[in-house]
Amino acid sequence: MSTIASTTLAEVASEWCTEAEIQVQSSAVAGGRNVTRSVLFIGNPSTVTEVTHWAAVRHWTVEQGLKPVRELQADVLYAIVTEAVADGTCASADAAVVQRVRARGLDCIPVYDIEPWGTARLSGALPPTSAP
Repeated sequence: MSTIASTTLAEVASEWCTEAEIQVQSSAVAGGRNVTRSVLFIGNPSTVTEVTHWAAVRHWTVEQGLKPVRELQADVLYAIVTEAVADGTCASADAAVVQRVRARGLDCIPVYDIEPWGTARLSGALPPTSAP
């Protein structure tokens, strides 16, 4: 796989994801509290294929009513990680986040393990939603 020489593709993917995130409607509200559920994305995609897959998974996440985040929060259900993070060849800051995620008992799913575009592995990780 080729490494991304410029940030153009990454910027386009980021803009596409940001636009999708803006369209996310508020989650169900219970007792006046927002019950937003989040998916943590750890790492920075480094190949064209990984950027494309990463963007598609983020978009799928938004379509499921979940909020993609880059910082560990209390409402995180699981984490999606880049290939470098999954291989342990990532920045020490990303490795530290992975340790904190795992300490909470949450899954860290490599972005390439999600086929097709999130539906297989992530659907089982989503907690059931109850109708009001």
